[in-house]
Amino acid sequence: MTTSPRKITRVALACLTPAVDSHEHDGAELPSYGVHRVLAAVVAHPQLQGTEVRLFDLEEADVEGYVEDLLAFDPQVVGFSLFVWSMQCLIEVARRIRQRSPECTIVFGGPSARPPVMDLAPYRNAIDYVDAVVTREGEETFCDIILAMGSKPATQSSFDALSEVPGLDLPTPLGWKNTGFRPPPMNLDDIASPYQMGLMSYQAVGYLESFRGCPMSCTFCEWGAKDISKGCFSEEYLTRELEALQAHECPAVFNVDAGLNLNAAAFRNLANAEKNVGFLKDSQLWCEIYPSKIKDEHIEFLSQCGPSYLGVGLQSFNPELLKRLQRPYGRENFGPAIEKLSTVAANIEVQIIFGLPTDTWDGFIETLSYALTLPVTVRVYHTLVLPDALMTRGLPEWEMKYDPHTLSMQSCVGWSEDDLLDMRAVLTRETQACGGTAGDFWWSFPPAAQRTRTPTLSQRHFTPGVRKSA
Repeated sequence: MTTSPRKITRVALACLTPAVDSHEHDGAELPSYGVHRVLAAVVAHPQLQGTEVRLFDLEEADVEGYVEDLLAFDPQVVGFSLFVWSMQCLIEVARRIRQRSPECTIVFGGPSARPPVMDLAPYRNAIDYVDAVVTREGEETFCDIILAMGSKPATQSSFDALSEVPGLDLPTPLGWKNTGFRPPPMNLDDIASPYQMGLMSYQAVGYLESFRGCPMSCTFCEWGAKDISKGCFSEEYLTRELEALQAHECPAVFNVDAGLNLNAAAFRNLANAEKNVGFLKDSQLWCEIYPSKIKDEHIEFLSQCGPSYLGVGLQSFNPELLKRLQRPYGRENFGPAIEKLSTVAANIEVQIIFGLPTDTWDGFIETLSYALTLPVTVRVYHTLVLPDALMTRGLPEWEMKYDPHTLSMQSCVGWSEDDLLDMRAVLTRETQACGGTAGDFWWSFPPAAQRTRTPTLSQRHFTPGVRKSA
């Protein structure tokens, strides 16, 4: 019997890029970014030269299509990038790959790749379909998984080999085993760039990342996980990144940071990089910005960029609610912040959430009524119970119930199931009546000057049957 390692020669990555679910970005091509970061890391790794790595993205929930394409490639390791919109499809793909190719090592990563998600009823018995879950930065970790599986003796189990890789959660018959803390990258500049390596789609919307993590830890948001890197990319790295985006002729740049102004060093490096390259002045810039931290330097930077879309998170107008959800908020600064941004941004969108635990129908109507007084687009989101957020940081007394596939809130303290269904119907009716649009879990009101009529809102619960008339 041979005990020599099995060399890994074929690695697959799989993601599901959804159709753009936003009228602001109609017609835009938005390829998945994180999985391309992992792709670049594998391609650039000096010990993985000669390994064939291929990305599979069918852009639709075609389970059979993914299974057949992956099996035709016959990978020894496959990494799935899980988001809310893709996890149901790709977990089913993983189940079938395990059944038909049991020797293949299956790895999950991405924002929805978390043990609490795998423990939900539709996904239980994770040991049957996944070998390892990567819950934080995946570039270096995924490369280490490939190396571990390629060097393990034939007599060693995959579980034992993966147990030596820090930063993983491994399913076992008795629950999950964590393989130990993996420190965040010391130097983000060491992370390979898919743009600088020519691995991203040509002339698609570009992505720009200047830092990782978030200084805040809002309970409803995944961004503020404590062990995510808080570092930033250097001016030199960002200069090369902007040059690569310029060479790709990206029609717009999507800044994927938690907020343009939430990391002072990262913003300074980005502003200096843009001075070096001058690309953003000729391109659209899409980004989030935190209202209470806006400074003159941010306004000046935005004034020198091309047409900008800015997402501004209000979430709620209720300071007590936001305090319970650990959301810092300067209520008195919000209106002035919008006024400042209006002088430099072509499209500002204020974002609010309904269905937050301990909020109420009347409380949300107050928030929506205030937001609609601002000279901006107003986007309403249905609360999602996300991992690293409400799913694991919500309090038991909030009595949250949510859909295990979409993670949308179904009921909680302050909101009955009927309240949430009625509010969805009201929002659909009112956005469409005033010239706005609605998606599955969002509703967009145009700015006041563009509305075909004034929305009709009520502080009191609508009478039964509103969903039929909406």
